[in-house]
Amino acid sequence: MNTRALQTSFLRAAAAVIGWAAFIAVAQAHPLGSGRVFIGCPVYRNTSDGPKSGCWLAIDNTDGIRYDISMGRMKPQIGHEVMVEGELKLSRHKTTNGSVHTACGGVVLSPVVVSPLTRRCPAFILPADGYRGRKFILNLKDVLPPTYVPERLPKPPFVAHTWHIEFTFDSDFLQYQYSEVILDQIARYIRAGHPKHVDITGYALTQSQHISGRSMAERPRLARERAEMVALALRRLGVDPGIMTVRWKFNPQPLTSSSALSAATRRRVDVRLTYKSK
Repeated sequence: MNTRALQTSFLRAAAAVIGWAAFIAVAQAHPLGSGRVFIGCPVYRNTSDGPKSGCWLAIDNTDGIRYDISMGRMKPQIGHEVMVEGELKLSRHKTTNGSVHTACGGVVLSPVVVSPLTRRCPAFILPADGYRGRKFILNLKDVLPPTYVPERLPKPPFVAHTWHIEFTFDSDFLQYQYSEVILDQIARYIRAGHPKHVDITGYALTQSQHISGRSMAERPRLARERAEMVALALRRLGVDPGIMTVRWKFNPQPLTSSSALSAATRRRVDVRLTYKSK
């Protein structure tokens, strides 16, 4: 075996040991299914299993454990802190000691919401260190079809329905390959079903959360900004503004019972379509 092969073998063995240590640490600290909410400084591990295979990692200083936060819709910005809200991903091999899944040198959080923050922090890029990362596979269900593909409109009957578009902390940014897919679906239902009303309600989570020693609350005006951003996007998709009502409120009920993700679901816009009664 040559020197390079020996080095690679050693790094992989070391990665396995580190991963198992993280396994045990988290299993002892947190029960299965529990979540983590913290603010940390993200680092990028530059793995080599093809384009977009690298991993984003962040350490929760309250327990000293490094978490893999790569599964979030929004990716971190190198050199900026992130707020992380996620559930521990269970290991494929469930054990009585409550093991969790590790990858890239961190305990995997999935599902996870990652919110880039404005505060700066040191920017680090880690070498692969024997970790291959995740091979990127495009899920066609999560992206818009090309414009040359004939549009497929939904079929009746059409009944009242509400869509939810979530946002990261303190942001009105419509997330790429998430918000646009939901907005496209809403616009197709409007074109096909001709609803009587399109009610758009934006929310901001102004109630303070205590995270990593900080008080985190959203700006009240963000509720209006989010609602107006979604209304603008729908107008650009051809929706008649005459049937749209735009309003904003604060601190809605969560959409999940998950303690780690409940706050993330309260940062959202609801779009409800109602139809003429027969």
